[in-house]
This record gives sequence, structure tokens and C-alpha cells, in this order.
Amino acid sequence: MNRFLFLLDRYKYGVLAVMITYIGIFMYLQISSYEKTYLIEVWDEKAALEKEEEIKVKPENIEMPDGQSGEVKNISRDVQDKRQKSMDEWTESKPTSSKDIVKSVKELEKQFFKESGGAEKREKILEEKQKRLEQKADNSKSKNEPLAKTGGDKVYGGNVMVEWVLSGRDPHQNNNYFVRNPGYTCGQGSAGFVLVKIKVDQGGAVVAATTISSSSANPCMLEQARKYALMSRFAYSKSAPAFQEGTIRYTFVSQ
Repeated sequence: MNRFLFLLDRYKYGVLAVMITYIGIFMYLQISSYEKTYLIEVWDEKAALEKEEEIKVKPENIEMPDGQSGEVKNISRDVQDKRQKSMDEWTESKPTSSKDIVKSVKELEKQFFKESGGAEKREKILEEKQKRLEQKADNSKSKNEPLAKTGGDKVYGGNVMVEWVLSGRDPHQNNNYFVRNPGYTCGQGSAGFVLVKIKVDQGGAVVAATTISSSSANPCMLEQARKYALMSRFAYSKSAPAFQEGTIRYTFVSQ
């Protein structure tokens, strides 16, 4: 150790000179300039985007379900609807008379009282009755509206997103909205159909739903089809079986 310190003290000026030389060379190389300069353009993202042509969605860019061509209407339809088919003047729901609405209300009241023993479901009965009376009022007001907005004698004849089979049963309040439509809920790459078997009680509630067939269906489509089938509701029928079976066919369209 002492010998090392002795040598360091003896050659300290030499070591210092070498360090200064190396530092000088390093600094020279760092600050030296080049005769030739290069211009680097700054990339303008906004300008680059402005040069791109606007992308427009065309009909041929929309993915359609297998085996279908033409427009798929975002509506529901009863497969057993006997009305004349039309591509122009059509109505989604069937005509409903005031007598039918009143009869349905009375039958539903009797059923609720029978099941509950009377007062327990009185509030629910009144709510159902009010909805049906409002539906009756809407039907009365819509007599002068265009045919496509009210119950008429023609049904849409093209491709639709929801079709169901449930013998002798209309949707709740004769409103096809209650046969729920998940057709746009799975987004891009989701085009095809899912057929769901349903079980409906006399009150019109869907109590069970099972996928029985599908085409080009991904997990989202299968899940949504079953979910929306269970959300659907049909009209009350005292003559229907305790649990009536039917099907709902959902067509999914990729956006």
C-alpha cells in the first residue's frame, strides 16, 4: 500500500497530464462541427390527415349474414302472420280492436286474482290495466296516421332482424318492441343468425331460452340472443298451456 502511494506521488504530474490530454480530446470531438448540414422536416400530423381522402361507408362494406342479400329491416315479425306481404305499405304490428284490449285486460285481472288470492297483486293489475288503456288511446289517435305506423292489413315482406313462432300469441300489448332485438349489440364482425327455443307462461313471460342452432355466430351473439329472448314478453292467454314452447330467430348485422 505504501509502495502504491509512493509511486502515485512520484508520477502524479504524469498521470495528471494524461488525464488532461484525454479530456481535451473528448471535448474536441464533442464540440467539433461539420461543414455539411442536414434539414430534418417536422412531421405535421394534421397536414398528413388532411391529405387523406375521406373514408365513406358503402353498402358493399356492410357485412351481411350468410345466405341473405338486400336490406335487413330492424323490425320484428311473427312468422305465422297471415297478412299480405308488402315491401312498401306495411305495418309491424297487427290491427287490434278496442274489444280485444278490454277482453285481454279482464282476463289478465282474473288470472292475477286467481294466482294471488286477490289483493296481493292489485297494484300490478292496475298497472297492466293502465298500460292497456293507454295502448287503446294510442290506437284511437293513430287512425289518421300513415299505414306504416299503425296496425294494417299488410306485413313487411323483406328480411327482418327478429322473427318468432309462438302459436296464437301476439307480443305484449300488441307491440313488437316487446320481442326484443339484439341485432346490433355485438358490433363489427358479428353477422349471422341465432335460433333460440323459448318457453312462455300464460302471462306472457319468457321463462326459459335455449340456443338450438346458429350460423357464423360468435360467443357474443349467442349470449345476447339468449339474454334478449328472456327479456321478451308476449300477450296473456288463458287458453295457452301453462308453459308454451316457441322459437325466436335473431339476425345479427355487422356494423
